[in-house]
Amino acid sequence: MWIGGGAQSTAGGIKVNAFAVIVLNLYAILRGTSRVEVMGRELSPDSIRRANATMVMSLGTIFLFIIILTLLEPEMSLLTITFECFSAIATVGASLNATSLFGDDSKILLAVLMFVGRVGLITLMLGLIKQKKNTKYRYPSDDIIIN
Repeated sequence: MWIGGGAQSTAGGIKVNAFAVIVLNLYAILRGTSRVEVMGRELSPDSIRRANATMVMSLGTIFLFIIILTLLEPEMSLLTITFECFSAIATVGASLNATSLFGDDSKILLAVLMFVGRVGLITLMLGLIKQKKNTKYRYPSDDIIIN
């Protein structure tokens, strides 16, 4: 339920397009190519960066809320809390009927997670973080060792 909405749909979570770009990028890395190509087209580096940022921010947000809810609701199972968090950010309305057992603080956090899922993390962050003006200069680029 976390992956599944279309590009212009109102679904929460990450969109199918973003997930496909992430998988195609991973495939290109494993093949050793420097470009991500699909169906005779090359994906732009900006699209790849946005897709990766969406997934990382979404997973980070979900894990943060899971940790907070685990601390607030120690008697609730981790699997139940995880399901409720994924359901909230994906805005699917599915539940294990455990939401009513949560305390008021936990219910507010789940509502915040639903709002974040509905608005979208990239959109929310673009609204909250001051954008940097494009500069006409570029720093020298270099490769770093990863793994």
